[in-house]
Amino acid sequence: MDIAVRNASNGLWSILRSSDGGNTLFGWSAAANDIPVPADYDGDGKADFAVYNTASGGWSIIRSSDGGLTYKAWGGPGWIPVPADYDGDGKADIAVYNPSNGLWSILRSSDGGNTLVGLGGAPQDIPLN
Repeated sequence: MDIAVRNASNGLWSILRSSDGGNTLFGWSAAANDIPVPADYDGDGKADFAVYNTASGGWSIIRSSDGGLTYKAWGGPGWIPVPADYDGDGKADIAVYNPSNGLWSILRSSDGGNTLVGLGGAPQDIPLN
């Protein structure tokens, strides 16, 4: 895995490549409400560029396998993104946690279904995946 940062003011990603120590600069997603959520959403073994918009609940993912863009509305204002491979298919699932009521909503990449789990909901709860 490579070390990376994203400048929220201009959307510039800076990636320190583990393969050769070089630096890759990539400009994408300068929205103030976007937070990075890189993960392997397409199952090719490489992390994909991805952001979650905290205002709209929209996910934007640039797939490393083909460079295509996936957009999915999943979540909403105040929800926290928690992507991980919850269904064990080798792909990260789009998932969010609502701290106001403790509801987890997981969009399974294996079949497109939705898993809802209620766990947490106290103001001090922090979702872990």
